[in-house]
Amino acid sequence: MRRFIFCFVVGLASVAVGEDATNVVVSASSQFDAGTQLMREQKYVVAVEYFQRATQAQSVFPEAYNNWGISLVELGRQALAPEQRLQLYEQAAGKFSRSAEQNPTNKLTQLLWCQVLVMIGDMPVDGRVRLGCYQGAIEKCRRAAQIDPADWETLNKWGVILSTKLPDFAVDDNARVQLYKEAAQRFADAAQNARFSSEVGPLYSNWGSALVRAARLAITSEEKTKLLTEAITKFEASARALPNYASTYSNWGNALVERGKLSRLRSDFRDALDRLNTAISLNPKDGTVYYGLARTYAILGNSIMAIQTLRELKRMDLTGALLNDAVQDLDFASLSQDREFLDLISPTGGRGVSFSNPPLRNLPR
Repeated sequence: MRRFIFCFVVGLASVAVGEDATNVVVSASSQFDAGTQLMREQKYVVAVEYFQRATQAQSVFPEAYNNWGISLVELGRQALAPEQRLQLYEQAAGKFSRSAEQNPTNKLTQLLWCQVLVMIGDMPVDGRVRLGCYQGAIEKCRRAAQIDPADWETLNKWGVILSTKLPDFAVDDNARVQLYKEAAQRFADAAQNARFSSEVGPLYSNWGSALVRAARLAITSEEKTKLLTEAITKFEASARALPNYASTYSNWGNALVERGKLSRLRSDFRDALDRLNTAISLNPKDGTVYYGLARTYAILGNSIMAIQTLRELKRMDLTGALLNDAVQDLDFASLSQDREFLDLISPTGGRGVSFSNPPLRNLPR
């Protein structure tokens, strides 16, 4: 009889423990759902509190840590003080790290973690911290790609970081070229997995831009020309996939200018004018395109159109930064003695540009 009572009591205790565990799960789930709804309503401050409660009620809850981190990132975007923004981004990185510990095979977690590391790196932080953030972001992309090798967005993000963030930390130009080439390979891998024109267009444009950056640092003219020609084919493919993507035409035009400066062929510059004018028609407010157009006219010796384009540029370049670049730009050498040009780039008149370009040719040698 005593044995029966003992077993009965133990049984009741087991039921009580089971009910408590169920209540904890229900509590964590309800807190998570409430926090998610608050996120949808963009009430991130309160959402953070609910995700914190959810993880207190259920310690292993990677989804809650992810949403907690996303909410912190959004609060960081809204923060006015850089110090507060940085603190919130760092807290978010900690939440994504915790989520990755609990579920290492979640691709989304790796990408969220990658993105916030880039955001921290873009803040005014110490150079070593910045480099560490960018390298960490690359590592998260690598892990995400291992989880889902066919995800073009991961490969594209990887390539962008390689080509725009890490080159400043390379030890020399050869190391930078290798980074650009590695980025180009990531874009190539991404392009194989992209399906829609809206995906393919920007990918090929990024691919071409990485090749152009590599060409600028290449040692020999042959290598430069090879990389620029390959880049031009990527911009062409981008334009076929997404005809109204202005930056593609701008990059395409500038790549033709760079190749033309090597080949000295007028055809490259004429094609460049066509691409740059298309870019302006798609985005009339992009001052960098006007600059590229003006330098192309200057190389071709068309001073009238070069000056007219520079006037258009001056109307939108309120800081004068782009016009200041023209002072030392070899491409404007043909205007070195033109008074209108000198007045445009320097209201008090300048000494002009004291160098000259070799003559252009109509046909290859």
